[in-house]
Amino acid sequence: MTGTISRVERGKQNMRVTLMGAGTNVVLFFVKLAGGVLGHSSALVADAVHSLSDLLSDLGLVLAMRFSSQPPDQEHPYGHERFETLAALATGTLLAVNGAAIGYEAVQRLIIGHYGMPAIWTLYIAVFAIIAKETLYQVTIRVARRTRSAALRANAWDHRSDAISSVIVFIGIGGSLLGAPYLDSVVALIVALMVLRIGLVTGWEAVQELADRGLNDEALAHIREVILGCEGVRDLHMLKTRKIGHQALAEVHLQVIPTLSVSEGHQIAERVRMALLRQVDDLADATIHIDSEDDEEGGVLMPPRSDIEAAVRQRLQVEGLPAAEQMTLHYLKGGVIICLRYALPSSTTFASLRETETRIREALQGRVPGLQKVDVVWCLTDAQAVSSLAP
Repeated sequence: MTGTISRVERGKQNMRVTLMGAGTNVVLFFVKLAGGVLGHSSALVADAVHSLSDLLSDLGLVLAMRFSSQPPDQEHPYGHERFETLAALATGTLLAVNGAAIGYEAVQRLIIGHYGMPAIWTLYIAVFAIIAKETLYQVTIRVARRTRSAALRANAWDHRSDAISSVIVFIGIGGSLLGAPYLDSVVALIVALMVLRIGLVTGWEAVQELADRGLNDEALAHIREVILGCEGVRDLHMLKTRKIGHQALAEVHLQVIPTLSVSEGHQIAERVRMALLRQVDDLADATIHIDSEDDEEGGVLMPPRSDIEAAVRQRLQVEGLPAAEQMTLHYLKGGVIICLRYALPSSTTFASLRETETRIREALQGRVPGLQKVDVVWCLTDAQAVSSLAP
């Protein structure tokens, strides 16, 4: 499992690299725009618009990270990580819109046949943009992997797409200078299609996360392996997961021995939960349900304890049989198993105990709702236990 970092430290790292990207995009936007206008390169102007969209998405990401780094509260018990998802959706939408607009302008220039001849020095601007954006990509993607931030990962690939588009711009400007003036507009169209595609993919991923998309098959298989490796777990069903920002939540039903006590079932659930949090990356929490049987197809609603107790008490009283000191109920699909606990009489024989057990079973069988089986347990009282240990 990868090392985890605190929410505060994660927020600081994400914010630092995002602000660095925003500052770089400010410089690139003005340099590309000025170079494109003064150097007569529509491809460079298109690349400047791409940098502007990067800048706006950086600013939106900064605001989102200020919210997402806050701890859970009463209104947001699962935390604020979804703000990063919203930022990724906004980034994708903005990229798609800008890509479509740039592509439309490029197609119009190609249809009309209006081409400009870019200045040779615009090549140096393209080279500067390539180096700057590829450096930003490398720095940002490392932080995104370390902090497991979907929004920051999207921002990193946005930097990479800008670097690639600048490479294409360099080729387009060079081709135009070598005698193919239409290449500048063709490159502008290619860049626009790249921006459009990245925007659509980024936006779709964010929409999927907002729609509670679960973890992939590999992660689910790992979760199953961890759960089934825990002591006391017979099987599992109804495993569900969902992504919340860089984290994930899981919910699962565990099948255990039907006659376990509530406290032992709770201990098994806690062991499973802690094992999942230790061994499954990105898992923030897990909700564990303990089941006596597989209830994936739905359980059978049986009489409540109060009804069963009343019926048992009435039948024992009618038959002149003693009331049990303790009654334990096991609800199974086949019916209810009733376990009656009695104090062992001080003077009795084995035969009389067997006779009493038979009378109790006969008194209850067919007369208690949902009854499948009756178990009678005889226990020593404290005084009998002490006397049995005396020399």
